[in-house]
Amino acid sequence: MFGSIKEILLYIAIFGGLYFQVFLLVSYFLWDGITEYGEDDVESGEVFEPIVAIMVPCYNEEDTVVGTVNSLLGLQYPREKLRIVVIDDGSKDNTWNNVQQFAGNQSVVLLQKPNEGSKYSALNFGLRHIRHNMPAVDVIGCLDADSSVHPQALHFSLREFTKPGVMAVIPTMVIDHPKTFFQHMQKVEYEIATYAKQAFSRLNTLYIAPGPFTLFKREVFDTLGEYHEAHHVEDMEIALRMQIKHMRLSHAVESMVYTKGPSTWSALLKQRVRWTYGFIMNAWDYRHIFFKDALGHVAVTLPILFGMLFVSVVMTPVLLISLGSSIVHLIQKATTIHQLPSIPDFDPFYINTSALTILGIITILCLILTLGMVRRNMLQQRLFSWDLLTLTVYSFFAAWWTCQSAWNAIRGKKKAWR
Repeated sequence: MFGSIKEILLYIAIFGGLYFQVFLLVSYFLWDGITEYGEDDVESGEVFEPIVAIMVPCYNEEDTVVGTVNSLLGLQYPREKLRIVVIDDGSKDNTWNNVQQFAGNQSVVLLQKPNEGSKYSALNFGLRHIRHNMPAVDVIGCLDADSSVHPQALHFSLREFTKPGVMAVIPTMVIDHPKTFFQHMQKVEYEIATYAKQAFSRLNTLYIAPGPFTLFKREVFDTLGEYHEAHHVEDMEIALRMQIKHMRLSHAVESMVYTKGPSTWSALLKQRVRWTYGFIMNAWDYRHIFFKDALGHVAVTLPILFGMLFVSVVMTPVLLISLGSSIVHLIQKATTIHQLPSIPDFDPFYINTSALTILGIITILCLILTLGMVRRNMLQQRLFSWDLLTLTVYSFFAAWWTCQSAWNAIRGKKKAWR
């Protein structure tokens, strides 16, 4: 009975993952450049250089915030059209003192507020200042205080606004000079995410407007209002509100934003539990949009991702029980015959050709194809590097934070921002 349940869950998980990968690959390669807004694949010759305000919310970022602001000042963009709004969210370290070096810079505005325990409140604090005191600003964005941008990032992001219907643009996230194992694992993960963003962008199914350097037209906030708390994942909630209002989000693949990423398992786990918990709760809050024809592809993509997450939560303990049972069986066999089993000789005649094995191999090949396309065509990186090996263990770590997030959601245990 247990073996049958395990096999069924494996089939569902592998088929779901393979279906989703093939769906994205087909969407990417066979896209005809036509969206519901019109033709999209023709390079626009229009120059769009609005006045841009970038918010930098920071809490205890004394070591990184100066570098973040300097990277924004290094953007290749007319200085008179760039505003940088630094919001110190009640930091207890030297963050506020460190940013005082920008006090005389005409492009930088320094704001200070009491900490309210969540990033969305800092963003709204800066947003109110921009909307009330900077009427000429046409585009509003934000950048986390531990990230930096490529000098051409703003140019590539603004170019997306010349495409029909685009109201927000998200960048490509890159792990900057990874050092630890977990940072290298995130590097590969972010590369796969780059491809997914591009495919979702073409399908108009982007459901997250990530904090690092997402740009919005001012009309978005005039229409939707401010950020919501949204279970500490305000970037997903505002993207879903935009989708409901038929406001198009686009991905600027050449707009590079560099972030460090958590360097330890404990820091990564805390971040991903918050992210995954926020995804679960926001998806549940917006379940009324599932499979609504009027909302297009996003109304199908979101429930599919939600369902795949549910399957992974159910499958994880089953696989752990199966693994534990195999280890116990191996120990019992070794203690009975007082000899560890030898490694079998390889014989092509006895290769496992079950449907499950074939599906697994095809899934891995699709993943390799995806990574190759991202590294060669999008990021201009070498195809092979040792960090690809992290894919062999990524699912184990992901299962950990997924199960913990689901358990928190079931118990109604809200995660703190910090």
